[in-house]
Amino acid sequence: MQPRHALTIAHHNEQRAEQFFLMLAKKALAASVRRAALEMAAEETEHVRLIAEWIKRTPAPDPNWAFDPDPPVLSD
Repeated sequence: MQPRHALTIAHHNEQRAEQFFLMLAKKALAASVRRAALEMAAEETEHVRLIAEWIKRTPAPDPNWAFDPDPPVLSD
């Protein structure tokens, strides 16, 4: 895995967290839970933005990044 791969995974998971908290806020019965969920969603939104900016500054992996000249040998 290269840095860009890790950032892409992180970005995806931050988006999922953002959507989770927005859904929680929408379904919450208690105002305090709704407020907390919206606060968390806002934090995740900022994380999504920050990681997207970081991805823009991170070089794409070399096309042959996964080449292993000495692959592991598996035996039973």
